Amino acid sequence: MDYKKKWWKHSVIGVTLVGLGINFVAEATIIKSNSPAEFDLAHMALWFWIGLFGLVAINAGISFVADAVKQRIYLEIQTGEAPVGGGSLK
Repeated sequence: MDYKKKWWKHSVIGVTLVGLGINFVAEATIIKSNSPAEFDLAHMALWFWIGLFGLVAINAGISFVADAVKQRIYLEIQTGEAPVGGGSLK
């Protein structure tokens, strides 16, 4: 797969995962704020797992965005459009 396709794919996946993760963390916060007066394990497990999945999605999204930046740099070096350097990347 060439650099442009990887850059496009990873940037779209990364931004989507970051947005999804933020949504899940916010949803877990709302669920936790509506907690019952007495301790309920099922309620605690619900917001815990939703929040955990949200944090995982945010971190995965940041990783995909960082890799997209790397692929874009490789693309610009390969095409000679990079502001610094001018070597070819194999």
